[in-house]
Amino acid sequence: MTPIETQYRNHKIVIRDEFASASHGVMLTLNQPPRGKRIIEVDDVDVTNRCRVSDTDEAKTETAMRFIDRIYPKGRSS
Repeated sequence: MTPIETQYRNHKIVIRDEFASASHGVMLTLNQPPRGKRIIEVDDVDVTNRCRVSDTDEAKTETAMRFIDRIYPKGRSS
């Protein structure tokens, strides 16, 4: 999937796929394609672990907006 980018209060929110890396030998024995997970980035920093992760991309975007409101209540620090 293509990354989803959103601007919110001078911050850039990106929701994108991150694929788990596995060695080639393991991939041959499992015979499965690499599995990805959706991660949330705010200003190019992965904040997925600090957010409650939801199922849909829209809910992930709202979660990232709440994260920004919580971390930067008065706006971005200089």
